[in-house]
This record gives sequence, C-alpha cells and structure tokens, in this order.
Amino acid sequence: MGDFIWKPEYSVGDDHLDDQHKGLIELIDMLENESRMGEVLERLEVYVDEHFRDEERILENASYPDIVAHKQQHKAFEEWLAVSRRAFREPEVASMLRDSIRAYLKSWLVNHIMVSDKDYSSWLD
Repeated sequence: MGDFIWKPEYSVGDDHLDDQHKGLIELIDMLENESRMGEVLERLEVYVDEHFRDEERILENASYPDIVAHKQQHKAFEEWLAVSRRAFREPEVASMLRDSIRAYLKSWLVNHIMVSDKDYSSWLD
C-alpha cells in the first residue's frame, strides 16, 4: 500500500470525478516501483486528457466562478507533465526523476485536489 488512501472527506461530490482522483492516487502508488515510471507518465497523459476536460466541462455547466483560475492550474500541470516526459527520455535523467515526480504528484494531490477541487464541490448538483 502506498502513502495515500482514498478517504470519504476527499470527495468533491461527483462520483465520476472522485473515481478519477482515486486513479491519480493509484498512479502515485505505482511510482513505488521505479520500473513503472514510463507507464505512469503515459497514464498521466491519459488522466490529463480525460480528467481535466471532464472536470472543466462539469465546472462550466455548473457556472463555477473560478473556472479560469482552475483551468490555469490544469495548464500548469500539463506543462509540467510535458517537461517530465521529455526528461524521462534522457537516460541520465530518467533514474533521478521518480522522486521528483512523486513529490510533484503528492503536492498536486494535496494542494489542487484537496483544496482547489474541494472549493467547487458546493457548485455541483
């Protein structure tokens, strides 16, 4: 078992988004095994493509007032992921990336999902 487990208080009030957030926790846990880093980066790309678009659509439909700032946070994550994927292709850097990626994802989990995402939960039906 990894560092994080899903707790009911993490819920943003939408089962689909909650399930996607649980998937991010699983990806963080997968980084316990350095050999899975490439897989994690690929799955993060899918996560970004699916989850961010789903979440943004839901927030737009809910007329969430801070949608622009929320999208900017997503854009920053996408840029970080692109840089990480490029760095992973460099053999001399790849072995050092795992701890950095885990730290970033843990920070994202705490600072984005548990704070920014929780802020919109009252706007969801």
